[in-house]
This record gives sequence, C-alpha cells and structure tokens, in this order.
Amino acid sequence: MKAQIGSDQLLLELANCEGKLNAWIRTSAVNAESFAKDPVAAMRVANLGIPEYVLEDLATVVESISRKLSDAA
Repeated sequence: MKAQIGSDQLLLELANCEGKLNAWIRTSAVNAESFAKDPVAAMRVANLGIPEYVLEDLATVVESISRKLSDAA
C-alpha cells in the first residue's frame, strides 16, 4: 500500500503529538516496551488523537524501512 499523505504532513502530525507520546512512553516501562516493539500499534493504544489515515501511512513507511533494512542484511 502506498502512503496517502505527503511526508511533510506526516512529520507535522507526528510533531504535534510528540509531547503527548513522550509523556505516555514515560508513564510506564510497559508503554516504553510497547513503543519499541511496534510504534504504530503503541500510538494507537496511546490514543494521541492522530487520525487513523495518518497512522496507516506511518505503518506503511515503517514497514517499507523494515523491508529495506532486511533486504540489505
């Protein structure tokens, strides 16, 4: 699946929730571990107010990076 929004908008959405996300991660070791294992799923659980279409695009970007890193190994 191809990303639906531009990278600038994706970065803006992420920047807008950065403070809330950092606070959620610091709340518990479980939250920090969840974010480390699957950042997009953790962001959904954290309920940061990020629209689902943004999270879907972020998941696409993360999966693409993961595939490229796996292919390079």
